[in-house]
Formats: sequence, structure tokens, C-alpha cells
Amino acid sequence: MIVAPVRSSVAFAQGRLDAKFHCSPGVQANEHMVLLKAAGTRFSRVAGEGALGSVSPTTRTKRVYAAPGEEALPYLRPYDVFDYLPQAADMLSVAGSNGLDRLTPKPGTILQTCSGRNLGPLVYADSFISRFVVSDDMLRLNIDDEADRLYALTFLSTPTGQALLTRSKTGNVIDHLSADDLAAIEVPFFDRKLTTSIVSKMRKAVTLRESARLRLDALVTEFAQQLPQPSRDRPMREGWTQRASSLGVRLDAAFHDPLVRAIRNAFQSDGVKVGDVAETFIPGRYKRYYVESAYGRPIVSGRQLLQAKPVNLRYIASRSFDFSVYELSDGMIAFGAEGRAEERIAQPALITSDRASWLANNHVMRVRPKAGVNPGWLYLSFAVWQVQAQVKACACGSVVDTVYPPDLDQVLLPPVDEARGDAAIQCWNDFSAANSLERKAIDVLESEILDKVGARL
Repeated sequence: MIVAPVRSSVAFAQGRLDAKFHCSPGVQANEHMVLLKAAGTRFSRVAGEGALGSVSPTTRTKRVYAAPGEEALPYLRPYDVFDYLPQAADMLSVAGSNGLDRLTPKPGTILQTCSGRNLGPLVYADSFISRFVVSDDMLRLNIDDEADRLYALTFLSTPTGQALLTRSKTGNVIDHLSADDLAAIEVPFFDRKLTTSIVSKMRKAVTLRESARLRLDALVTEFAQQLPQPSRDRPMREGWTQRASSLGVRLDAAFHDPLVRAIRNAFQSDGVKVGDVAETFIPGRYKRYYVESAYGRPIVSGRQLLQAKPVNLRYIASRSFDFSVYELSDGMIAFGAEGRAEERIAQPALITSDRASWLANNHVMRVRPKAGVNPGWLYLSFAVWQVQAQVKACACGSVVDTVYPPDLDQVLLPPVDEARGDAAIQCWNDFSAANSLERKAIDVLESEILDKVGARL
């Protein structure tokens, strides 16, 4: 049951007495803003004349995908930007596309989702995200003053800010948020000490996440470059031949791709099998009983594993299954094991202590390092393209591609690199620290809003 107090003046002003309307998050959040204004709190609009900044609405841009060898720029879809280490969804042709520079966010830009089922999440564009062309389906919020920008980012990320953002959403099929909707949001500013503390936490969070992204991306690139670099000797369109005696139990073409075969051959001399260094497993199906956060444990999908702040995170009741079977653990490698092999399937995440008590669903592969195996090296191994190609090639399925533990156990990994492995672990620990700082900043601001409002109710 949802219970919320409503002042009679508000009920009569709206001309509505139905509880569903007055208990909705958007209406409650707006009422909180009214009470804060009555208490003398200073407000500033997000964008417009005399406001904090400006919102750049984007118009539809024709995307022309690049041909092999053509000058191209990496492209991110809206929800790719929420990943710890965003990966290009496609490569766009520089010659064939117009306005790509307009879609490349500058560091410090706040990117706001403006359509879709999970409308509301936003992200801070750092120097890593600024390497990409970002979808035109995201609003760009530009605020010149760094302190105001980080404070606005924090407020819009609070439950109150998210409720205000989605309050005016429109759309009969897909929810939409306009540039005017975002610009009209008013940000409350409290005392200087609180504001400084919030800004300091958020600044440390975005800086730490940025440096960890840059370092981890460099580690993956360096590791891949020192490994064998097999390449195709003919275009895919020309096909290839395969002896029937070498097919074994696999008849699917991807498994016998000459490039994948060349990678396996190159790793034969000093590579190690996944099954020799880790335990791989996927728990079975279960009956889902989702509950509010206070009554269950967070459970993630393969996609949410990759996100610094999981979008639409769900919580599941203990009666659904034995938590110990589905629990993630510190140092485990996990990835989505079902989907399309040419997309996000097999992209790994290294589990750190902050998510060690979380749960993952039955579509997530667990790779638990054996005693003495460096989890950072194992993560880097799964992240390089040579191993990604092998994992994707072993996926099979009539409807969706699925990676199974017995097949994964036979994938060959590069030789152990302890130094780079330790550096990768540090990057993931920095991600964890950045998440913690961001949550603290958001929680402090939300608590201040509720405390001030509580004094007025």
C-alpha cells in the first residue's frame, strides 16, 4: 500500500481527490518543490534565460554505416553510455554521414535519455565517452560552471529529480521527454556547506570513473596488441571450405570460421584453457517474485552487469530461489551468455566487493577463478578480441545464441600477465569507489530534500 500526505489546498487546486494521482512519484516530487519554495529555498531552472545552462535538442540524423577500411567514427546507442567501459555498437561513415561532430559530446556534457521504456537515467560525458558519436536520441545539457553542473547532475539523479523528469513524459506507445521538459526542471540550492560537500563527492566520482575507464581501455588494447594478430586471407563473401572429418559435433558455420580457427592455432603453444583456470556455470531457471528494494536482493541481467548504475534494477524475494546459488562473488568474471553473438553477448565484467552480495539471473555466465588465478588477468583475457571471437563462435541456438559452460571451458586464453591483471583489478576497484561516492552525493541531497519537506508537513 502507498501512503502519502496531501494538503487540502493542493487537492482542491488540482481538482482531483483520487489517491492514484496524488501518490504518483511525479506529483509528490512537485509538491516537495512547492513546500521548499514556501520555506524560502533558492531555485534555479536547468536551462533557459538566466538559468544554469542550455539544453540542445537533437534532430534525427541519417546514419550511414562504414564499409571496411573507410574512415569511420565509433557510435554509441543511448543505453551504451551507462556502461563502465562503453563499446561501439557500430562504426559510422565520416564521408557518408552529416552532423557527426554535433553528436559528439564534449567532456562535461550531461546526456539525458529522452525516449524509451526506462525513461529518465542520465550520464556525465567524460573524455572517454567524448571519443564516440552518441545517439541523437539523447538530450545534451550544457552547464558552463563546473560546480553548478555537478550539483545539477546530482539533483537530477536523485529519486526526486527522476520523478520530476518523468512527470511530463508523453507518448501513446513510447514515452518521450522534450528539451522543454528538461529545461523547465527547477534545481533547489541549500546552504553553501552542503552544496560544496555534494559537488566535491560528485567531482571525485566522475574523475575517478574517467581515469579508470581510460586506464582499463588502455590495458585491454595493450594486452590484445601483444597477442597473435590473425587475420582473414579472403573476404567473408567468398566463403571457405571445410573437411567433413573436421566438423565434429558442430555444423554451424561460425564455429568453423577460418579466423577463429587461426586464433585457436595461434594460442595452442602457450595458451591455457578456460576450464583449467576457472569454474564456469549457469544456474537453472527459477520462478520470479519481484519486490521493493527493502524486501529483497538486487538481481542483474547480463546487460546490467556492465552498467555503473544499473538501469531499472529489480529486487527479488528470497522465496524465488536459494540466494547462495545465484549470488555473485568478489573476483568472479560474469557476462551475458544469451543474445545475439554479434552484439553484447560475452562482454565481461569483474565483480568487486560492492556487488559481491548481488544476484544475477539464469542468463548470466559465471567464471570463478581457481585458487591462485589472477581475476584481473582473467577479465583482460575475456575482454580482448581474440578471446571474444572464440567465445562468440562457440555460442549456438535456434532462436537466440547461447554460450554453454562445456564449450566455454575449451576456449583458449593468452598466457598469464600478473602485472596487467593487478592493474585491471585496481581499475574495477576504482569503479566501485566512484559508484560509492556518487551514491553518497545523491543520498545526501535526497535526504536534505526530504528533511526540509518533512519539517513543513
